[in-house]
Amino acid sequence: MIFTAEDLCRVRVARGAHPTWELILSINSLQDPHLPLEYRGWRATVLTGARRAPARWRCLKTAAEVVPAGNFPDFLTPALDETDVGAHFETILAQPKAVLREDIARTFAQHRRPPRWARTVYADGSTRGVVHALREYSDLVLGPARPVLDRRVETERTRYAEQLLSGGVEALLGNLHPSIRWRNPVLEADYPRDRTVALNGRGLVLVPAHFCWGEPVTFIDAAQQPTLVCPAAGLVPREPVGTREDQLAGLVGRTRARLLCELAAEASTTVLAARLGVSPAAVSQHTKTLRTAGLITTTREGAGVHHSLTPLGKAFLEAR
Repeated sequence: MIFTAEDLCRVRVARGAHPTWELILSINSLQDPHLPLEYRGWRATVLTGARRAPARWRCLKTAAEVVPAGNFPDFLTPALDETDVGAHFETILAQPKAVLREDIARTFAQHRRPPRWARTVYADGSTRGVVHALREYSDLVLGPARPVLDRRVETERTRYAEQLLSGGVEALLGNLHPSIRWRNPVLEADYPRDRTVALNGRGLVLVPAHFCWGEPVTFIDAAQQPTLVCPAAGLVPREPVGTREDQLAGLVGRTRARLLCELAAEASTTVLAARLGVSPAAVSQHTKTLRTAGLITTTREGAGVHHSLTPLGKAFLEAR
């Protein structure tokens, strides 16, 4: 990636874990024979569930058909700075037929015969079947992994911020990951094939990702908003997801304990309701109590309401 001085002023970091990049990359991870050891416990759990209840887990097969090893269409990972996966699915559903066709043709240009789902989307211009499959996968497979995923991405965003504060943009670009190297004005990265992207004043969005490992990823279409999905540094958290919830449940109640753990990264009322399996109204009641206690803060952005931990909330969560 070739930077101008203007591009250096327009480097920014995604506001949290990107739900569809994580979703797509996790599907790839399930299929990859070279999956790093630290992810194999997660994969074993998923595959065990699929063996025990194949009907319920049939979405794994469909997801693998939509996202086989290798390239996948850009429209599956919208350039949307939003942590609510529902907003990403709505964006995918709203893509014009011409855009879908162009994306599919570009992605599968080297294939003798594109996968069946891609041929179907190309023919009828509808992504409803694809989104349905990905939504099932997201709820069943990615949902349970979100606490660990969000915690790791948020830790990485904090590291990015520290690099930026101590050394500026060049320090940030120079310390993203061993697979990425900053040689002003070029950001080099390990990639399956040679490719040059001129930013031309558009800036760069950095997306640290839990399920990105080995080397970074970007859009196939160079006309998209320049984005670099970077492997999250550090070890995958090994703490069992329920441990912290169990320790807090006796003090604040099971649902509020889960809600606090989910807010390791900012989330909307809708997202929290989906993850906790309760109504948005119930989430609003619990967040009101936690907000009154000074543990969380709430902001409204357009039609959405987003919640995040306060410094006191973070200290409370970490202290257990």
